[in-house]
Order: sequence, then C-alpha cells, then structure tokens
Amino acid sequence: MAAMQFFASLVGENLILQTTLVLLVVFFVTVWFLSHVRSPKNLPPGPRGWPVAGNIFSFATGHRALTMTEWAETYGPVYRIQLGNQTMVVLSGYDVIYEALVKTAEDFSSRPVNAITSIVNPQRLGIITAPFGTAWKEHRKFTLMSLREFGFGKRSLEGKILAESEALQAEILRMGGGPFDIGRMVQNAVTNVICSIVFGSRFDYNDDKFTRLMDALDRGFAFNFFGQLAVFFPILRHVPGMGRGPKLIQDVLGVVRGYIKEEMDSHKETFDANDIRDLIDSYVRETKSHENNGETTFTDEYTELVLFDMFIAGSETTSTTLYWAFLYMILNPDIQRKVQAEIHAVLGHDQQPSTAHRAQLPYTDAVLTEVARMGTILPTSVFHATSRDTSFHGYHIPEETTVLPNLWSVHYDPEHFPNPERFDPGRFLDAQGRYQRDDHVIPFGVGPRMCLGKQLAEMELFVFFTSLLQHFTFKLPEGATKPSITGIFGITNSPKKFEMVAEPIA
Repeated sequence: MAAMQFFASLVGENLILQTTLVLLVVFFVTVWFLSHVRSPKNLPPGPRGWPVAGNIFSFATGHRALTMTEWAETYGPVYRIQLGNQTMVVLSGYDVIYEALVKTAEDFSSRPVNAITSIVNPQRLGIITAPFGTAWKEHRKFTLMSLREFGFGKRSLEGKILAESEALQAEILRMGGGPFDIGRMVQNAVTNVICSIVFGSRFDYNDDKFTRLMDALDRGFAFNFFGQLAVFFPILRHVPGMGRGPKLIQDVLGVVRGYIKEEMDSHKETFDANDIRDLIDSYVRETKSHENNGETTFTDEYTELVLFDMFIAGSETTSTTLYWAFLYMILNPDIQRKVQAEIHAVLGHDQQPSTAHRAQLPYTDAVLTEVARMGTILPTSVFHATSRDTSFHGYHIPEETTVLPNLWSVHYDPEHFPNPERFDPGRFLDAQGRYQRDDHVIPFGVGPRMCLGKQLAEMELFVFFTSLLQHFTFKLPEGATKPSITGIFGITNSPKKFEMVAEPIA
C-alpha cells in the first residue's frame, strides 16, 4: 500500500510538473506572438531572440559590446535587439553615432524608462537619468554654472587634486615596496575630489563612513549579468542566488542617498548666503529663492538626485580609467619609461604638474588618450532614448525607444585604429611627436548628453597620472602572472583585480 501511494504521488507530481511546463510554454509563445504582432512596422533589423527573453542570453557570457559590434557586421550600423519586452536600437560606428547624438540631438537625447531606472530613480529626477526637456536643461545649466564657482575647469581646482595626489602617494609609500592593489586607493582619492566640490570637505581614507560609501560603490558597479537579469525579469528573483539584484541596488542607494540627505540637512542648519561653500550650498540658496514661486523643480528631492548623480559619476568613471592606466603601465614598462622621461625632462622630480604643462607633455597625453580608447569604461555609453517618433537611416524608431550608442565599435574600429587590440600611444602623435587629438576617442560620449564632468575628469586623469609617475615606477610583483586586459563588464568595464609594486624614484 505504501509503495502504491509513493508511485501515485510521483505520478501526481509529474502531472503537475508537466502541466506547469505546458502552461509556461503557452505563456511564452503567447507573449512572443503578441509582441511581434503589435510591434511597429519598419523597425531596424536585428538578431533573432528567444521568446519572452529576447537576446538577453546572448550576453550571458563574453563582452556585450563586442557581441554588439559583431552583430553590426551582419545587420548594419543601425539595428535592434530585444531584452525581455523592451526593444532597443544599437548605433555602431562614429559617423552613425555622431549623426544621431549631435546632428539630430533633439530626437536622440532623452533617457529610457526601464527596470533599473524604475528602482534607482522612479521619478526620473536629477541629471543623468532625467528625460530630455526643460527641467533637465535647467538643472544641467545651473549645476555647471555652480561648479564653475568652485573651480570647475579652472586651475584653482588643481590644488584639491594635487592635495589628494600627495595623500595617495603617502598611502603607496606605506606599502613599503610590497605588492598591493591600487584600485581602492585611486577610488578614495578621486572620490575625495568630488566630495570637496559637492560637500565642501574630504574624508580620511580610513574614516568609517567613507569606507561604507566606497564599499557601496564597489557593490553597485560590480552589478553582474545575473543580477541585472533578475531586475528585468522579476520572476527570477525567486531563483536561489538571483534575487539579490534589486536588493543590491536598494542597499547601495540607501547608503549613498542616506549620506547625501545627512549632508543636506547639515548644510541647511549652517547655511550662510554670504558664504557659499560647495554645490549643496548653491542648491540650498537657489531652492530658497524659489520658495514663493509656485511650481518649481528646485526642491529638496530634485537636489538630492542631482547630488547623487554628481557623486556617482564623479567617483567611479575616473578612478576606473586610472586603474586601467596603471594596468597598461605595468604591462608596458617601455612606455612607462618614456612617460617618466618626458615628465622629468619638463618638470624634474619636484615641480608639481599642472594642466598648463599638458602641451609640453605630448607623449603623456597620447598615453592617456590610448588608455581612454582601450579601456572604454562605458562601452555602450549611458543609454539614450528617442524623445519623439523619428526616422533614421530609413527606419522608423518610435518615441521612448532605448538607444545604445556602441562606443566600443568606435574605439575598436580597425579601419580607423589599425590593430586596435594593441596599446599604441603613437596613434595620437604626428611625425614631429606632437599630440594629435582624435575625435574618434569619445569616452565621455557626444552631443547634449555628453558627461557633465568631462573637464574635471580630464584634469584629474592628467594630474594624478603625471604626479604618480613622476615619483614612482610601477611593476609586476616578482614571479606574478601577467594580469588580463579583458575587463569585467558590470555597470562599467573595469579591469580584473591585480597587484603591483611601486618603487620610489629618488
């Protein structure tokens, strides 16, 4: 009897399982059919995908931007992909990206609504994820104007960067010539620069609050494919090991935005209209001036999102680029020696570097440009979206379609950059050894949505890189395996962790 009950239960379980599978298949096929029946006509072509999931599994392994670049060879420079129920248009090659984001910027300068932004910023406030329109223009303009008051784009800001460079050098000396990972050190230094501009003060590197902030940033930007998959497909959050994605985003948001709110409250209590100390004070002053104006976007909530955008953008991208720079230096010691020879010829061993010296350091400038090209920390840029129905290259692209400018396809275009996998600063030097700017290196994007912090980032990269190579030679630890130059594709494209040693230059 017990055996019969056991087999009956098995049959029952199998029947339930089979019924569930049939229902799932019917559901997936129905959704796929409806999405294809209802899809607008004359969309760009694109690779076939799975029912419901679309092309998302094509990105499960390997480099997403590389896969997209390969697809462009088959489907052309304007094609579509499907991620879940979301249709996205991919733009490949410099000419097409420039045409869309610069020549027809009014059509391609909005931001998409997707599963991640609905968690991070459901109201779509701030600057980075805000839609194209009056509010975004108003706050971008005001933020840039305020930042200029604090030295943004001016040499007065170099003092803050040089002070952080000296603190970073002291941290490196504390390693005593032993192996260490410079990644967190660089992140601390770069983040402190943006903290001094936004919050009016810097942190000690071992400060508990600062450590929590840095840990939160690391977790957020390491957000991997499977975590992102669970965000786009909520049902997967119940699968063991895949439900952490949305919670991870909320945890990171809680830490960073919690700190920003604390700073805003503190600034309000100590606010003095005659002593504007930082970006928060600028926003407090502007918000107060709009208190009796009825409808306004200068609110505490909007301010918090603008500050969040500035903090995130100003900390991660520059530090990741510097991390790539030091990786390429230890892998190319001959290039490192040439950079140091140029620095010492112009600055000696004691004169502090300044952006005013940039024209005298063409090889160093070329090296940093090659780092930006090869590192490509945002391979598909920050996602764009169409602000209205538009026709582009003969295709119909509906309003609010997500648009991915594939910067990787520009930076690794073999026709413009022969042998693109080779680290070669000579690409950016003329026959006389003078630096040649190349418009095809666009790590900050192009058009109205170009990165707000471009000037600050370029200043930081030059000053940090030059001052560190002026005082140290960086090498692989004895017997260490060569680090990989294949990045980790999370929110950004960052190097895999590596260690090096630093030898002080007498």
